[in-house]
Amino acid sequence: MTLKIGDKEYVVKFGYNSFCDSDLLDRTADAMGMIQDIEKKQDENEETVTTAETMEKVRKLFVLTRDLLFEGFKKKNFVSTLNEVGDLLDDYLEEDKENHGLISIFGMIAQELLKEGFFGNLLTKTTEAAKAATNLMKKSAMKKT
Repeated sequence: MTLKIGDKEYVVKFGYNSFCDSDLLDRTADAMGMIQDIEKKQDENEETVTTAETMEKVRKLFVLTRDLLFEGFKKKNFVSTLNEVGDLLDDYLEEDKENHGLISIFGMIAQELLKEGFFGNLLTKTTEAAKAATNLMKKSAMKKT
């Protein structure tokens, strides 16, 4: 996949070595489950979790997205630190705050991992989570207008 930030396109490519010595796939699957839970609660108009719990989940999603992009950038881009990736994410958000949110980037990465077969038998769960992320993005966009 590619991610266009400013005038530059960044190639995001994952390989098996990206995941062998890390917990990135586990964290990604957990995040997708969290997104599904949030969407389910919104659909059922349930009470949401506390602000502190929500903020901790958002922070973890920020860290995970940055970590995933750092791994995905390694093969094709010249980004040497996590902080550089964070700076690129800041630039990406500044370009279009309505459409370039954290959930959209995470959703793109999740779709790429799914498409490339990194989730194996988690295919169904991943597809449902990707749909949930897409639905959250749509709901968020509607609330902003």
